[in-house]
Amino acid sequence: MADQTTTGSGSKFFARAEQVAETGNWDFAIEMYLEGIQREPSNLERGHKPLREVALKRTAMGQKPAGLLEQLKRRGTKDPIETLINAEYLLSKEPGSIGQMIAVLKAAQNAKLNDVVNWICDILFDAQQLAKRKDKRVLLQITQAWHDIERYESAAKACNLAHQTDPNDQQVIDILKDLVTKATIQKGKYDGKSDFTQNVRDAEKQKELAEGDRMVQTADFVKSQIDKARQEYLLNQKVEGKINSFVDYLLKTEDETFENEAIDVLAKAHQDSGSYRYKSRIGDVRIRQMNRRYRKLLESGDKAAAAEQARSLLAFELEEFTERSVNYPTDLGIKFELGRRQLLAGKLDEAIGSFQQAQRDPRRHLRAMNYLGQSFAAKGWYTEAAETFEKALEEEMGEDRAKEIRYNFGDVVEKIGDGRHSAAEKMAQYEKARDQFSAVAQIDYGYKDVRTRVENLRKKIEQARNDSASQQ
Repeated sequence: MADQTTTGSGSKFFARAEQVAETGNWDFAIEMYLEGIQREPSNLERGHKPLREVALKRTAMGQKPAGLLEQLKRRGTKDPIETLINAEYLLSKEPGSIGQMIAVLKAAQNAKLNDVVNWICDILFDAQQLAKRKDKRVLLQITQAWHDIERYESAAKACNLAHQTDPNDQQVIDILKDLVTKATIQKGKYDGKSDFTQNVRDAEKQKELAEGDRMVQTADFVKSQIDKARQEYLLNQKVEGKINSFVDYLLKTEDETFENEAIDVLAKAHQDSGSYRYKSRIGDVRIRQMNRRYRKLLESGDKAAAAEQARSLLAFELEEFTERSVNYPTDLGIKFELGRRQLLAGKLDEAIGSFQQAQRDPRRHLRAMNYLGQSFAAKGWYTEAAETFEKALEEEMGEDRAKEIRYNFGDVVEKIGDGRHSAAEKMAQYEKARDQFSAVAQIDYGYKDVRTRVENLRKKIEQARNDSASQQ
C-alpha cells in the first residue's frame, strides 16, 4: 500500500528546522521537524532522518529525556499521524529507547507509512545487533513488520538474529525457513542458493558499520576510534581535518581526561595557527565540563555548591561570549548567545543591544524577540516589552513557542494594568492579559501557573468593573 501523505506542505517547517539545528537549539529544531512531519508524514529525507540526527546530537550534549508529564501528554490518540508525532517526539528526547522505537514502529504501521516502517526497523535492528543481550520479542516484532511490507530479505536477517537467541525455538526456525523461501522467490533466484543468510553471519563488519552510525557505542569501539584518530593526528598535527577529527572522538566519551586532552590539542592548534576558532572550541569544552559539574552537584543535593557553580559558569560564559563577539563582530549567533548571558547576569542594557542585533538573523529571529521582550520587562519597561511580544506573535511559529510568548505577553500586560490609576484602564489591560493567558490554557492547561493567572485576572477584572461603576 502506498504511503499516506497529508495535503499540507511541510517544506517551510523543514527549512526552519534545518536553520535552527545549525544553532544547536535542538528542542526547537525537534518542534519544527515534527511540525513538518505532521504535514508530510512520509518524508524521510527532510523529516524523519534529520530529526533523528538532531535527537542524537541533543543526547550527545547531555540533554535529558522527556519528563513524566511530557510522556503523559504525548500518549497515543485515535489519530494515527498524531500518535506517530507523539511517539517520535518522545524518541527524539530519548533516541536510544527501544520502547520509544517500538512505539514509532506501531504508529507508522497504523498510519500505513511503509517507508517509515522500514526506516525505524533499520534503527531497531541496528540497536539489537549492538545489544549485549538480544531481545527475541523485539526481533520478532521487527521480523513481522518487515514481512508485512514485503521486505523479506530484511525480515530474514532479523529472524535469524532471533533464532540465535533461542536456537531450539521451532516456531522461529519455521518462520525463518518461510522467509528464506519468500526472499529467494522475490529476488528471482530459484536455484536454492541465497547469499543473504551468509551476510547475516558476517557479524564483525555489520557491527562496525552499525556502531559507527549510532550513539549507543561500546566503550571498546570508542577507544579504538580514539587511538586510530590519535595516530593520524600525530602524523599530521597541523592539518585541520585531523585535528578536528581527533578532538571529535575525544569529546564523544564525556570523560574529563579525554576532554582535557582535547583542550591540549586545541591549545596547540591555536598556538600553531593563530586561529581563534580553536580557542573558541576550548571554551565550548570548558562550558561543557562546568555544566556537567553543576548537574552532578544538583543531583547530589548540594544546592549551595550547585548555585556557586552556576555563578561561576555564568561568569565564564559571559567572558567567553564577549570575547567571541569581539573576534566575530558580524556573527549574529554569537550576539544572541551573549545576550542570553547578559540577561541572566542582569546586564539589561547590554542584553537589549545584543538581542536587537540578533533578531536580524532569521534563524534566531523569534527567540531573540522573545528575549528582547523579557529584557525590557526585567528593566521595568513594560510597554516596550508588550509591544515586542505583540509584534513577535504576528510571526509564524510552533505551538510551544507561541505558548511561551503569549504567557510573557500576558504577564507584562497585567503589570501595565497594575500600574494604571483609572479603573477603566485597569480593566482594559486586565482583559487583554486574560485573553493571552486564556489562549495559552486552551493550548496547554498545565502550562506553568496559567490556570491561576486566568482565575486571578477574572477577579481583578470584576473588581475593576465594580470600581468603575462606583466612580460613575
